[in-house]
Amino acid sequence: LDTNTAFSPQDIPPIILKNCRLPLAPSLCIIFNVSIRCKTVPLEWKKARVVPVFKKGDKSAVSNY
Repeated sequence: LDTNTAFSPQDIPPIILKNCRLPLAPSLCIIFNVSIRCKTVPLEWKKARVVPVFKKGDKSAVSNY
């Protein structure tokens, strides 16, 4: 996890996610297991923010993203 990047879509700084991963893991495990057991996925988990990243070349060419 690059801690020098921008905040996540939920406005959580990467440094917080990195430093809190061990304390948060058990709670997240419970949440994921309940979701699997109940055969349901929260609507928020089904959303994605897709951001095209420019590689090189002509910025108007879709293939350069």
